[in-house]
Amino acid sequence: MKGSKITGIVALCFLIILGFFTGAKADTILFPVIAMGSPNVTTVVSVIVRPGATSSHLHYIYSAKDALDVSSDPNITGSCTKVSFTRTNFAGDVISFDATGIFGSGNALFGDTDSYGGSFSLIGTGNRRAYLLVTNASDSGGTRADIANNIQLGGEAILMEIGFGAAWGYRGINDSTQEDYDFTNVDDGGGVWGALPSNGFNNRRFTFFPPDEWSTRFFVTPIGANMNSSDNTATINLFSTGGTEGVYDRNGNRFTFTSIDHAVTCTAAIDLEDLMDSTTWAAVQTTGGFSWIRVPSGDAIIYKLEWVLEDSTYGGTNNNGYLLSTFAQP
Repeated sequence: MKGSKITGIVALCFLIILGFFTGAKADTILFPVIAMGSPNVTTVVSVIVRPGATSSHLHYIYSAKDALDVSSDPNITGSCTKVSFTRTNFAGDVISFDATGIFGSGNALFGDTDSYGGSFSLIGTGNRRAYLLVTNASDSGGTRADIANNIQLGGEAILMEIGFGAAWGYRGINDSTQEDYDFTNVDDGGGVWGALPSNGFNNRRFTFFPPDEWSTRFFVTPIGANMNSSDNTATINLFSTGGTEGVYDRNGNRFTFTSIDHAVTCTAAIDLEDLMDSTTWAAVQTTGGFSWIRVPSGDAIIYKLEWVLEDSTYGGTNNNGYLLSTFAQP
C-alpha cells in the first residue's frame, strides 16, 4: 500500500508539471488600448505568430464599452461587453487588421492573401474603448491549445486620428508566467512588467506641457485575473512629495489639493484636468509642470498621450503616446 501511495503521488506530480490539471497552456497576448471613433479614429493591430507554431487557430476577445456614459461624460466606471471569435492561424505569420473596420472592413490588410475565415474588427459604431486578448486555439470553436510555449505570440498596435494625420503606437503585452487569461503584475508573482502596482512605493513621474496649448490624457487599463470574462478595477490619482496630492509648475511652485481619485473599470481615458482641482488647473495653464501618477488600489497599465490640433506654433497637428507605467526610474 505504501508503495502504491508513493507511485500515485509521483504520477500526480507529473500531471501537474505537464499542466493537465491547470488547463491548456496556450500563449496569450494583451493589447491594452483599442480606440474606436468612426470615421476618423482607428486602431490597427498586428499579431505575430512565431515560426513553428502548433495551434491551428487564434481566439480573439474584445472587452469594449462606449467612450462616454449616458450623461456624455467620460465612461470611467462603466463595465465592458465581451465579444469573441476565432480565426485560422498560420505558423510564421503576421496578421494586421483595423479593429474598427474603417480600413479593409476589418479584414487582413496589406495584400495578405491567407484565408482567415472572417473579419477581425469589433462590430458597431460610435466612440468606444476596448482592450483585446489573443490566444492560441485548437479548433474553430476557440478551444485553447496546449502549445507548451509562453512566447509564441507577439504584436503591435497603432492608434490613428486619420482626420488630422496623428498617430502613436505600442507593443502588445505577453505575460511570461501566466499562459491563461490572467495578467498579473510582477509584484504579485506574475509576469507583467509594464503595470503600476498599488504598493505605495511605485509611482511614475511625468511632465505636462502648458494646458492652454497642449492636451494631456491617460489611457488606463486595469489588469488582473480572468480578463476574458471579468472587469478588473484600479484607482489612479496624482501624487506629490510629502504624502500629499499635488503638482509642480515650471518655477518649482507646489500646488496641493484634496485627492481626486478615479476608479477605472475595464478600461478608460482620463484627462489630466480631471485629476486636479480648478485652482491648480488655472495656476498651471500657461506653464505646465510635472507630477507623479499612482495607483492606490488595483494594478493598471497606463499610457500618457499629449497632443495639439492644427497649431501653427508646433507645425500643425502633433501627438505623442508612451507607456507611463513601465518600470523606469520613478
